[in-house]
Amino acid sequence: MGDKIKTAIEIAMEKAALLDDLSPQEKETLLNKKKLEPIMVDFYRMKIGPDELWKKLKGENNSLLSEAQLNLTSSLKFGMPVDEIQRRKKGILALETLKPEKKTVIIEQSLGLLETLQKKAEEEKKQVYAEFKKAIEKNPQARVRMVEQGDAKIVTKISLEEAITQNPQWKQFMLEFINKYQQEFERIISQIKDQF
Repeated sequence: MGDKIKTAIEIAMEKAALLDDLSPQEKETLLNKKKLEPIMVDFYRMKIGPDELWKKLKGENNSLLSEAQLNLTSSLKFGMPVDEIQRRKKGILALETLKPEKKTVIIEQSLGLLETLQKKAEEEKKQVYAEFKKAIEKNPQARVRMVEQGDAKIVTKISLEEAITQNPQWKQFMLEFINKYQQEFERIISQIKDQF
């Protein structure tokens, strides 16, 4: 058992040595992330909203504000509820107002594209689902499944929703649907990040 337990001082010295190897920009990014972490956790846990986020970061340097905006932008995901996208959008825009050089209009337009894309995707999915539902309602055989139990084959009836979600064509549609919209969503996210 030659492993030695490190003292707090030794750990602190190692961290300080690592910090010495970092560029000023890397040090600043590291400090920004450390300072932002508890604030962003509170935001994501809905303990604070966009207004409180603005108040907590008012007077901070530009790099910290940009880091917070990048954090919020990176947290946006395709399929996220539209109201949560709007909440994060408000946070991103609130922080932009604290910067000396504002790109509010460009960022707001790009964030609006995300909301529009999300709504368009939801509408398309609902429409295709309705078409599948209509087709399955017209064909009662589509709601019947054969299940093997031992040597016997049992015919079971499944729900309309199960018939749709288990349909190979529906599965194929969903695969292509998610891929298409996710790529577009990520493209827009990348454009937004370029503004910070």
